[in-house]
Amino acid sequence: MSHYRKLPSKVWVRQSLSIVCLLFLYGHANAEILTLENALKRAEENAPTLKANYAQIEGAENNVLASGILPNPKLFVGLDNYPVSGDSAWSVTQEGMTMQKIGVMQDFPNKAKRKAEVELAQAELGVANSQTQILRIDLRQQVATAWFKRFYLEQKLALIDKLLAENGLLGKLTQTQIISGQSLIADAMTPKQEYTVLLDQKDDLSRDLTKAKLELHRLVSVNPLENSSQVETLPTQAPNLQIDTAQLYHHLHQHPELKAFQAQKQITESKLKQAQALQKPDWGIEVAYQHRAPEFGDMIGVQLTTEIPVFSRKRSGPLIQAALAEQNRVTADQEAKYREHLSMLDDGLADIEALNQQIKRATQMSIPYAMQKERLQLASYQAGKAKLTDVIATRQALLEQRMRLIDLQQQQSMITAQLYFNFVEPTQNHTEE
Repeated sequence: MSHYRKLPSKVWVRQSLSIVCLLFLYGHANAEILTLENALKRAEENAPTLKANYAQIEGAENNVLASGILPNPKLFVGLDNYPVSGDSAWSVTQEGMTMQKIGVMQDFPNKAKRKAEVELAQAELGVANSQTQILRIDLRQQVATAWFKRFYLEQKLALIDKLLAENGLLGKLTQTQIISGQSLIADAMTPKQEYTVLLDQKDDLSRDLTKAKLELHRLVSVNPLENSSQVETLPTQAPNLQIDTAQLYHHLHQHPELKAFQAQKQITESKLKQAQALQKPDWGIEVAYQHRAPEFGDMIGVQLTTEIPVFSRKRSGPLIQAALAEQNRVTADQEAKYREHLSMLDDGLADIEALNQQIKRATQMSIPYAMQKERLQLASYQAGKAKLTDVIATRQALLEQRMRLIDLQQQQSMITAQLYFNFVEPTQNHTEE
């Protein structure tokens, strides 16, 4: 009796392949690549600081609508010429001059005061609007720093994994050398010792990478506590942010933090106008209907009131001086902030130039030399002319050089991102005044 295995039908094979392909495509479709641009966009959509600022702007806009409006009119009722002695005492009808009255009063603050109130509300709205750009700059810098930090930690971790794989090959080579009599038995422990050192370094990097992932996740997510374990993957290449040095200095005065001082100056100017408006009198009008006894006719009364500015200068004088002092403070703060930005720009560009040179030497000299030395040491070890500890030392030296290169690239990317999002991006759509 012959035994055979029934081959699967072609239909079953096609269905299985289709399912596998669909699962593969579905997995790739849902594995979102978090580019720096996407991270910045999502962070702005979900940032609580920007949401709070938008609420502040809404409140300032409503304050503008409510400013400059006249005070509410006043309704009054009263009694004039009411007798308290004589034959008609305590009567509202026996004395012809006794009148019951009802009327309306309206106060009119002077025009300069109302105008200054409107300008102050508009200036406060301008400060809130300028704060939006400042908060946005700070947020984008935080996101870029967190993104690059995570990106280069992943590069370091991949390098450690590669060295761990090479460590296994080195262990096999060592066993071969021991069997052939070219190495001591004690040398078998050396690759294992290196393996534990690499594992310790990997643990440190894994810990730092976990923190970096959570930090970036908190910045870009709607709910930082939700799905914190399912963090998006990053692309394999870092973005290239271009900086035009000449334009940086030329457009520095257009920086939002410097332009925000203009809104603060408008506030001090409005407060100065309010103080000066106190020297001008307000006025009011009163209209009343007056009713007397039936045998007497009713009357209408009109009255105008105005302030006598006897003590206004004592009130407005100190306020005027305070507003002028505030203007001087804002001007000095603006100059200090300009110098601070100028210093930041000089330092950042100098750091980038130095890092460029160091990265160039690392890629063209330090790492190639270390790689060549490692190959020579390994060849000498295979020939029985070098110790295994020398091979391990050259491997560690090469690892340090590669790690240093990643650190240099990370510093360069972070400083470039700081200059780009702090100076280039906020001023690239400037308007020359």
